[in-house]
Amino acid sequence: MEQRFKSLSLFEFQSRYPNDESCVKYLAQLKWSGGYHCKKCGNGHYCKGNSAEDRQCTRCRYIESAKSRTMFQGCKFPILKAFYIVYYVSTSKNGISSTELSRKLGLRQKTCWLFKQKVMRAMKSSGNFPMDGKVDVDETYVGGQDDQSIGRNEGRKKIVVVSIEKQGVKVCPECMHGLSKPQARRTY
Repeated sequence: MEQRFKSLSLFEFQSRYPNDESCVKYLAQLKWSGGYHCKKCGNGHYCKGNSAEDRQCTRCRYIESAKSRTMFQGCKFPILKAFYIVYYVSTSKNGISSTELSRKLGLRQKTCWLFKQKVMRAMKSSGNFPMDGKVDVDETYVGGQDDQSIGRNEGRKKIVVVSIEKQGVKVCPECMHGLSKPQARRTY
């Protein structure tokens, strides 16, 4: 979801998600885009649940909301404000503090901090999605000037390898020094 928000301006975001209903409708479209399947019995048929975007299984009568099993489940503040937190966290170049979120959204700072942590955990890469398309790989040594080394000697410096995909960044855990391009493609 955060990838979808990154390309939106604030004005586009506000016009696309003007109220809570539009946010829940968007979640329902994302959640059941591949069709509905009951979490309890696996049935694929449903009828309308308690609210417009809820689904009720026709076999076991289990009701599932669009927010259940998402980061928005159990959210005690309006889902529109939760969407704004996701938007601000994913579009802020240098990040955004929970106190700034609190000021902008009229929520308690602790509430903003806790939900921001949920968003950041959801945004963290699991490592299960290899990079594809155009990927730039570069390495550099960090650690400042070493008075005893001359030239390109790394001394006590640490190497940092960065792979950049068009849609994201991944810091590679191993040194790329001496790897050929095919090896780098297989490894990263």
